[in-house]
Amino acid sequence: MKRNIKMLLMLISVFVLSFTMLAACGKKGDDKGDGSETDPVVENNGNVDTDPVDNGPDVDDPVDEEPAMDLGGMEIIIGDWWSPEVPAEPSNAYQEARLEYREMIQDKYNFKVKEVAITDWNGMQELFTTSTVAEDPAAHVFLLHPGWIVAPIANGLVYDLATLDNLDFSESKWINNVREATTVGNSIYGMNAGNPEPRLGIFWNKRLFQEAGLDPDHLYNLQASGEWTWEALEEVCEVLTRDTNSDGITDQYAMANFNSNIFRGALMSNDARYIGKTDDGKFYSGLNDPNFLEAIQWVISLIDKGYEMPAPEDAEWNWFGPAFVDGKVAMQAGEEYMSSQELASMEDDFGFVLFPKGPKSGNKYNVYFNDNTAVIPACFDKETAEKIAFAYNLWTDPVPGYEDSDAWKDWYYTKFRDDRAVDETLAMMYDVAVENNDFSPYVEGLDMGPLFIWDVFAKAKTPAEAVEEITGTVQSLVDEANK
Repeated sequence: MKRNIKMLLMLISVFVLSFTMLAACGKKGDDKGDGSETDPVVENNGNVDTDPVDNGPDVDDPVDEEPAMDLGGMEIIIGDWWSPEVPAEPSNAYQEARLEYREMIQDKYNFKVKEVAITDWNGMQELFTTSTVAEDPAAHVFLLHPGWIVAPIANGLVYDLATLDNLDFSESKWINNVREATTVGNSIYGMNAGNPEPRLGIFWNKRLFQEAGLDPDHLYNLQASGEWTWEALEEVCEVLTRDTNSDGITDQYAMANFNSNIFRGALMSNDARYIGKTDDGKFYSGLNDPNFLEAIQWVISLIDKGYEMPAPEDAEWNWFGPAFVDGKVAMQAGEEYMSSQELASMEDDFGFVLFPKGPKSGNKYNVYFNDNTAVIPACFDKETAEKIAFAYNLWTDPVPGYEDSDAWKDWYYTKFRDDRAVDETLAMMYDVAVENNDFSPYVEGLDMGPLFIWDVFAKAKTPAEAVEEITGTVQSLVDEANK
């Protein structure tokens, strides 16, 4: 019996010793050792199996990549009011590369994107609100006009994008004016990527310039030299306002403008605005800024000097558009999109420059941007919203190989009669002009047309009288917006 017990104890001792030696061989770098080990130490880099009896992969073994995120075949609808049901085929190398990139990311991450008009302009705001309230949104991402998002944000219908891990708004691709306008405290509700949409400038009729003895490219040359100012515009207006038959009646006017456009251009170019926004995100009224009154009074002085064509009797409200297209006036303040719409059928050639510098511009050309805003409905749960954000972030990334290219110009070349409008004016909007935004679209209930612009442009009130009359109303709307 004692002999059996001794044999049992001996076997147990051998077993314990063997286990200890095995464990010591299985360690990977826990002990410094004496330098006599023959196997290299393998550190855990996330791709290596850390089983204690495994000495790591052979040097020739491939290391598996981390599996791509799988969105499970999800179809993500980006809804707007202009995209066709069937996208157009690529028409240049950039568009082909963009299509190839987007097909690649959809295959790799197993999702589909459809950009399509889900309603028309008039129905978009209501569709977003009603479908989101019903928790059955008509799109995963809605493209909305800036003024349409104020009430939905206030009513909790827009997802706070700052809470999503798959969006990083420190990336340079995001358009600054959209992020700035839709930031409330630490929350961000809107986004857009790429170049901002070009906006306000001055169109001119090259034939009428030539007939008045001016170089057809005179405004391009003034802009390029930095001499395109309010004073230079007035000098040109004086030459272009003509009595061609010497009967004492003006036959050819320098300008005919939509009152909202000429007012906005003057304010923008003089570092003024209807509504501003402080660094801490609060709106404020710009009406009592001296730069504001100076800009509006300058516009009225152009009318007083006879440079602005008066509205014909019984004319439609938008008579100024055909007046420029038909060659009755030489210049017009307008937004870039007109080049492919109202002006597409214009017989005479036209050019396009930035709005001239005002005296308070700091000798810089100023621009404003007012881009459509992409929003995600707040009714989506966190997991779904993250998937939408992941896909939209990839969808809007710069196309590989075109990150710093001028490929954006190709489409604009087709909309103008000369390349200088694109190579100089639009390029300057992005590269050298000062962004000077107005936030009046984000103050709900504020419509500067009937409140201010119409009466002042018609000279029914002086700018100072109108400002004094509406200051309280505007301030109350601003206070409400700041809540």
